[in-house]
Amino acid sequence: MRTPKLNSILKVFFVSAIFISCNPNSKNEADDRAIRVEQTAKDFFETFAERKDWEKFCSFYREDLEFEDITLQLKLDSLWQFKRFYNWDVEGDDFRKLTPDQKHLTLYSLVANDSIAVGRGRVNPFYYYDQLIDSEWGMDFTIWLYFDENLKIRKQIDWMEYDAKVLKNVIERVEKNGHEAIPDWLDLSR
Repeated sequence: MRTPKLNSILKVFFVSAIFISCNPNSKNEADDRAIRVEQTAKDFFETFAERKDWEKFCSFYREDLEFEDITLQLKLDSLWQFKRFYNWDVEGDDFRKLTPDQKHLTLYSLVANDSIAVGRGRVNPFYYYDQLIDSEWGMDFTIWLYFDENLKIRKQIDWMEYDAKVLKNVIERVEKNGHEAIPDWLDLSR
């Protein structure tokens, strides 16, 4: 003999089973979306690694991008500010790879679902202001990419390993101006 409570539970179970069986595409759609996010993230990291096509690199982002570099204590709220931060398209760029065909970074792993991709890797040696940046301290990174419905990056969070000099400058800036202050070297004026 069934109780009314047991009948209610059985009804919910059977109705749920019917809905799940009638909508097999929902899992397939989520799987397809995760595959597309992963492929877009792979394309992003490959473009980043090549560091040759600024326009293509920027095309991965939304105009209202939220960008955060945890170590630098830096938060930006637009693609325009992000472009000023990365500054690849400036004539006489102070960044230079060791050789033109060298990859700027090496991606070790990539994990993705239907809206987020996380890449882990290492920045390869390069010249900055003619100084070789090839440190014993690492240069590892973890980058979180959050994608919108159009597979554009709406948010990026960088965890970059910087050398002691950079870290010292960040600590001094934060102690002097607070953690939300934009660094002096980042010109966000038009």
